[in-house]
Amino acid sequence: MLTPPWKVAECQFDVNHKRLDIYLDFAKGSRFFCPDCGRADCTVHDTDQKSWRHLNFFQHETYMYARVPRIKCSNCGVRVVNVPWAREGSGFTLLFEAYIMLLAPSMPVKRIAELVTEHDTRLWRLVQHHVNEARDEADYSDVKQVGIDETSSKRGHNYVTLVVDLEESKTIFATEGKDNATIGRFKDDLIDHGGNPEAIDDVSCDMSPAFIKGIKENLPNAQITFDKFHIIKTLNEAVDEVRRQEQKGQPELKNTRYIFLKNPENLTSKQSNLLEDLKLKDQPFQGSTYFFFLFASNFVVET
Repeated sequence: MLTPPWKVAECQFDVNHKRLDIYLDFAKGSRFFCPDCGRADCTVHDTDQKSWRHLNFFQHETYMYARVPRIKCSNCGVRVVNVPWAREGSGFTLLFEAYIMLLAPSMPVKRIAELVTEHDTRLWRLVQHHVNEARDEADYSDVKQVGIDETSSKRGHNYVTLVVDLEESKTIFATEGKDNATIGRFKDDLIDHGGNPEAIDDVSCDMSPAFIKGIKENLPNAQITFDKFHIIKTLNEAVDEVRRQEQKGQPELKNTRYIFLKNPENLTSKQSNLLEDLKLKDQPFQGSTYFFFLFASNFVVET
């Protein structure tokens, strides 16, 4: 909604080019607020023609234009007026930016750029501005329990370490790499946002020696909890390795990998029957595939 002295001066609609152009203006002799001190009776010094991308009008791209005044303030001198429909320095309206930020958590920026027919570099600058603004206001003073994990940012070995506030279920830090230095960078960022590294009393992570080293060096009061997913993954790998070794001398273990790796309730009838047959074999498993399987199964229940 426009407020005085701003008004719509003209609209041009081009069906062939699927475009709507809206021209805004102000009346001669209008006074403006100073963007610095707030003085309300500042006169116009000169103007500069600017444009902004706005939300589409149905399937038609929409642009807004206005001659933006520089005002003469008796307190601050010559200043550029802040327009109410866009933030300073942006080529988009506030509504267009809000739309992009609504899509960004659910879609790649490149796909958003294709959807709104904008260059993805411009959208990345928009997203980065609002992310930085939100992070500047973040308060980590109550953070006490965090989860740490790494993920691949691209194919190959380009890793990103993520830190999650477990009580809020919210990612609060991300950085390149997966070595112990990533925990040091998290510590610095935590302090920058009012957090206390000594107040972190529990960290959930995988069994990475780098993470363990970084936690001990930077979060001195934290108890380390190895998350169940990585423990079960390690146990499953051990069970399957024993099975591979034993199947050379015990052919009945061939093609039984998923019988030992799946949860018992997820086995098919055929797989359940085969597992019962293996239990009842007179000849015990020399290398203890079944022993490892029982150990892993009991561990899952207890955790």
